[in-house]
Amino acid sequence: MRWLRRFFSSDDPLVKIAAGLNEPEAEMWRELLSNEGISAFTKNMSYLLTAYGGSGINNFDMWVKQTDLERAREILTPLLQPEQLLPEDDA
Repeated sequence: MRWLRRFFSSDDPLVKIAAGLNEPEAEMWRELLSNEGISAFTKNMSYLLTAYGGSGINNFDMWVKQTDLERAREILTPLLQPEQLLPEDDA
């Protein structure tokens, strides 16, 4: 759990890099970034909707640390759909 404490207690803010992912691809891209040494965090943005039987498909977002943003964008740009990768000025 030390890695989790370090991830959230850093002075380096988290920025959203991608939105509208489904769960398998969100975890796949998170693991890819992790293999490249980039800490990433994914979250189901409609958990309550999913928990009560609604459609939670494509509602996962991904965050990375600000210092890793440029490298993460280089890795994810060729892999994600244009509408999934947030524009640089939004991040």
